[in-house]
Amino acid sequence: MRTLQSVALMSILALGSGVTARAQSCPHQGLASFGPISEATFGYPAYYVDQNGLGLGLCLDPADRLCGLPPLPHPSEPLDIATGNFFAEHLYTFVTADVTMPGGGKGLLVFAITGTFGAAAVIPGDQAVFSRVRFRIDTPAAGTYTITHPFGVHTLTAGAAGRRSINFTDDCLLSVPPTCGPAGLNAFTTPLAPFSWISTWLQWDTTPPAPPAGFIGDPAILHPIAGSPCGTNFFRVEGPGLPAGGVQTNLWSVLGKKASVCGNGMVEPGEQCDDGNTVAGDCCDPTCQLEPAGAPCTGTNPCFAETTCDGAGVCGGGTPTMATCNDGNACTTADTCAGGVCVGGPGLNCNDANVCTDDACNPAFGCVNTANTASCTDGNACTTTDSCAGGTCVGGPPPNCNDANVCTDDSCDPATGCVHTPNTAPCDDANACTTADTCAGGVCVGGPPPFCPTNAPLAAVTADAYVQSDLPDTNFGTSSLLAVDNGVAAAPGTTGVQRTFLRVSVGGVGPRRVSSAHLQLQVANVTNAQSVTGGVLHAITGCSWDERTVTWSTQPAIDGPVLAVLGAVAQGQTVDFDVTPAISGDGVYCFALDTISTDSALYSSREATVGTPQVAVTAVCPCGPAPTTTTTSTTTTTEPPPTTTTTVSETSTTTTTLASPAPVATVLADTFVQDDRPTTNFGTNQLLCVDAGFPKKKKGGVQRTFIRVGMSGVGTRRVTSVRLQLQVARVRNARSALGARLHVVRDCTWNEGTITWKTQPAIDRPVLAKLGMVVPGQTVEFDVTPAIHGDGVYCFAIDTPSTDGTDYSSRESAAGRPQVSVQVAP
Repeated sequence: MRTLQSVALMSILALGSGVTARAQSCPHQGLASFGPISEATFGYPAYYVDQNGLGLGLCLDPADRLCGLPPLPHPSEPLDIATGNFFAEHLYTFVTADVTMPGGGKGLLVFAITGTFGAAAVIPGDQAVFSRVRFRIDTPAAGTYTITHPFGVHTLTAGAAGRRSINFTDDCLLSVPPTCGPAGLNAFTTPLAPFSWISTWLQWDTTPPAPPAGFIGDPAILHPIAGSPCGTNFFRVEGPGLPAGGVQTNLWSVLGKKASVCGNGMVEPGEQCDDGNTVAGDCCDPTCQLEPAGAPCTGTNPCFAETTCDGAGVCGGGTPTMATCNDGNACTTADTCAGGVCVGGPGLNCNDANVCTDDACNPAFGCVNTANTASCTDGNACTTTDSCAGGTCVGGPPPNCNDANVCTDDSCDPATGCVHTPNTAPCDDANACTTADTCAGGVCVGGPPPFCPTNAPLAAVTADAYVQSDLPDTNFGTSSLLAVDNGVAAAPGTTGVQRTFLRVSVGGVGPRRVSSAHLQLQVANVTNAQSVTGGVLHAITGCSWDERTVTWSTQPAIDGPVLAVLGAVAQGQTVDFDVTPAISGDGVYCFALDTISTDSALYSSREATVGTPQVAVTAVCPCGPAPTTTTTSTTTTTEPPPTTTTTVSETSTTTTTLASPAPVATVLADTFVQDDRPTTNFGTNQLLCVDAGFPKKKKGGVQRTFIRVGMSGVGTRRVTSVRLQLQVARVRNARSALGARLHVVRDCTWNEGTITWKTQPAIDRPVLAKLGMVVPGQTVEFDVTPAIHGDGVYCFAIDTPSTDGTDYSSRESAAGRPQVSVQVAP
């Protein structure tokens, strides 16, 4: 068969009018091989073999309808190409399927391998073979159609509806060497190339009936097929005008005669054996005939020598050897024959000396070193908790080399680990009696003692006024009175809430520590100035108000903690507010005085002729003499105590030398929060509630109490005892089988007037104290000594694991308010 470069087959490729095509195939390798070409095969390959090893051969018997041959020019004469008595076309395989299109149209698919002549006339030496892929589809509409078939998917576009509006044929010459001939014949390249559409034969599947003997199907019977390399043994058309899912068939007309192909591993007609090769010495010779009995052969068992054929295709017998062999177990080594059997030797050493792999042996393929996640050491002292990943030891996070010593520079050496190098940085030796401390040899060394002034601090009320809710735009800055009321104003016939604001200026403290600050007010000597409760004093941040202009409408927010709560007050009585927690040194400080009672109280303002407000501030030097107290007011105020010397003038100053003051501990703020009212603040409530989920209210919820304690006056002395005392409220259901648990809370930034369940600080410390059963009116005590070490502000949380909750009196209560007792030692 000669190579044809330009032949009549150029007319084979045809596309319908307006048709464009795009092909997508599943992975395949083309046909595997073709058979010999000889005079006996009339110049054509005797067969073609697919990737499954199956051969389809020439079928040239005009009397056999399964060959699908056209008529001969001279039927009674023998086949002879020289005389022209031969078939214009003959088929190696011819497979077709069709579907019914809407409107009675058809869709046709053809796969074929055809023998013919290049010039379309029977001429010796002009023999050719070509492959064919053809689609002829009557489409119901113009548009793009998707055709799925056993060898892939074609996407074809029809320019219009109608008969054969898709008319696509793709032919390719199969010459020696194969060629696709003219440009465009590109769907099937060569029998041996991996780009051809047809790589496996399509043949009847196992559904009865079976195909005729020696054939892959009967073209006269439609039948399901097998053999698609894509797993799509059907013909489906999808596109416009077709139902969802398209139209499809799995019934095919199949033609093809099986060929005897020696070496394909299948025993076919004319073969005695076929062991999948064409070599001698294995009891099946290169022509697929059995080698005679006694013929030497090479057996599959290396433990026998001098093996021979038994005449039935089996190599056996022979003499046992002691040769090396392979027992088929990859986990043994140095296998040796013994008694005709391969015996495994010592086990394979699979230890790869890698802690990050688990070593094992699989008999099928040998050592298996599986990556694990074990702990390991990467050899770097600057990583910790190293662990295995992907078969390698991966370093973990770096070690914490911070030795909490400001006098060392901390680093890490991969060889040795943490390194702490002494420096000369500034530091603080925690001794208030040294300054300019400096690091030396890794230790903080104190410098010279600090300077401490000896002058008395100055403190004065520089502004005071009250405001009234029912007179929201009225200023009372020039009044000689300061009023507090929660609903009934001092003036007869009017009602309103009254609040008092005071501004205090402090100077001369300098670097010293304020150890005590007290604000003193005198209850006015006027009718109804007395009250069952003198008021609640708060520190506030807003200090920009003006004494002569502030009104209810422009008053500053009361946003600071409660510093003091007074009980009953009488006319002319001088009352004292401890404001030490609010005054830290030189500066301006503001306070608000209000009340929860409708029994108002009246105090003398700085505009009064007598009883004006006073402030006493004590400052101490950390390393100096005893403190000095200075009290400054605008007029003579009150009779001094017996141990006090007082100088009276238009502006009087009292200087008193005091012994070290007793420490003062005060509950500055208290409240509770509730989880089923997550945005509600209970800062003004007279109760402190704790419950694990079913409080006595109609609504259930977890309740927690928070308390802030201010400590002052301890100085350098040692705290020996601090106890927080609460009184179980005299209300219904305050009794509980489990009183509560008290914790230290590090976060002390919460505000009594705004804290809610959503904004509560974390309870991040262990239980400090626990209570058992409590009853109404009982005073309970929590030992908080371990949490308080000196002057400062400390916060606590109280909760309970019990649903039998309890209630305590808050600092807003009229009685039983929280108390703190403290003892110190020199």
